[in-house]
Amino acid sequence: MARDADAQKRHVRAAVRAARADRDAATRDRAAAALSAQLIALVSEAGARRITCYLPTAGEPDPSEFLAWALDHDVEVLLPISLADRNLAWARHSTRIPEAGRHGIREPVGPRLPSTAAATADLMLIPACAVDASGTRLGWGLGYYDRCLAALDPVPPVYAVVFDEEILPRLPRDPHDVPVTGAVTPGGIRRFPIETR
Repeated sequence: MARDADAQKRHVRAAVRAARADRDAATRDRAAAALSAQLIALVSEAGARRITCYLPTAGEPDPSEFLAWALDHDVEVLLPISLADRNLAWARHSTRIPEAGRHGIREPVGPRLPSTAAATADLMLIPACAVDASGTRLGWGLGYYDRCLAALDPVPPVYAVVFDEEILPRLPRDPHDVPVTGAVTPGGIRRFPIETR
């Protein structure tokens, strides 16, 4: 059974990577603008003053316009830093140029905050490969966000940031998976009923 779940995860990850790689620049730009508008709407509606977000990798849903808006509107954004033990630290988003970090992912420059700093956020916006209609989030297999979410008390509302077609009917859920509150896509904001399995 575990082998079947692992195979399904590998299949979904491969399909998402391929679809993201196939998007042309114009499509990516339109999606980035639409996504940022949705993120602004969610943060504004929630009245959130401190959030987590991320710096995108190539092909990933791009919140860059939203991050610029957050700076202009005094919304404090914590961005992740990958540590050697596969935990996350955080640093505040600023106008400083990010640096390449572990796994080649851009990371913020500045004083580090511990993984548990995310518990002080009003809202968490986190990257994902895919998410399902019950809130199961599929990452890329390294477990950084799984560890982070499992360690938080309390856990703020958590929204996976994905493309519209990456919300799937059902994904395998492991015992350690922390379900997400919803998803933000270029097409809208979706909130999930949390079911138990």
